[in-house]
Amino acid sequence: MFTTPPEIIKLALKRHREPWNWTFHCAALVGLGATMLTQSYLLLASTLILFGVGLFELNMPEMQDNPWLRFVKRMVEWEKNWIAYPWTFYKCWRLAVTVLVACVVIWAFWTREAAVIGLLIGFAYLIKVVRSNKENEIDL
Repeated sequence: MFTTPPEIIKLALKRHREPWNWTFHCAALVGLGATMLTQSYLLLASTLILFGVGLFELNMPEMQDNPWLRFVKRMVEWEKNWIAYPWTFYKCWRLAVTVLVACVVIWAFWTREAAVIGLLIGFAYLIKVVRSNKENEIDL
């Protein structure tokens, strides 16, 4: 039986939406950040293995209800909604900004620029505060 690339992508997305698989992919992202900071090939190999494990069908028990599981479910739902949203200027703009920020983060980690990493953490916290203020209807 032959498997076509779209079927493989559909299967990977289906498995990626499982809580354990999503957890492995998040751990791989953290490992990728540590890999770029340390520039270690061993850490890169373990990160790639972690990411690959997240693509398999894992026969693990159901996760118990905890803050991480609720976060994973919210993020999986957000991801499904984002994929289903039509390609508009706003979606393209958000994707372009996200790719640009990801490139800056990768560059900062690879070159070990502590000032840029600190600025990125500061901007991320500032965005969190602004969103929190908007949710609480605080207007300055």
